[in-house]
Amino acid sequence: MTPDILEPKLRQAAIMPIVQPRSVDFVLSLVAELAEGGAEAIEIVMRSDAALSAIEACRREFPELLVGAGTILTDAHYDAAVNAGAQFGISPGFLPSVCAHAKRGPITLVPGVQTASEVMAAQAAGFDLLKFYPSEPAGGTVVLADFANIFTTATFMPSGKIQLSHLAGYARLKNITSVGGSWMYAEGSTTSARDRMAASLAAMREGRR
Repeated sequence: MTPDILEPKLRQAAIMPIVQPRSVDFVLSLVAELAEGGAEAIEIVMRSDAALSAIEACRREFPELLVGAGTILTDAHYDAAVNAGAQFGISPGFLPSVCAHAKRGPITLVPGVQTASEVMAAQAAGFDLLKFYPSEPAGGTVVLADFANIFTTATFMPSGKIQLSHLAGYARLKNITSVGGSWMYAEGSTTSARDRMAASLAAMREGRR
């Protein structure tokens, strides 16, 4: 999926649940609940042995969802994500060699940035859809609002320590494609992941008006 197709789909999705794959069954159960709450895209991070199987299972069980692979750190991670059926990849940082490898591949990689210099380097390499990570520790909406004035063709997918209460601020920014995180299924909440997903989407839609 090319960036010109992926970006509007992610903008429509608005919220990107980032799923830690404890097991395939855990992922399928959670994604079913998130989808009931309105999720249209998910990121499954490649941080466990279950990740690739979970991506394959989600593509099979939820064909209507965009399924991405997160924590792409190496060429091998990218290739494995492609083989598992991921429709896009996300990296926490900008590594020129991995980005060059992905440019030759079949799915879009969204590299991570945090500083103006990294945005400039990523755009020079041909990447305008970028992950901003970790967002809240790095200044979140304050930094991204400044970036909107400088990098007029870049759009960002912030994640990192974001909570439901932060979403209105992100939603007001025109350079935000979607907001990622795991707050919608964090343990200890008194509400379901479905309801937290629905509330998150409502907050984004209200802020974008």
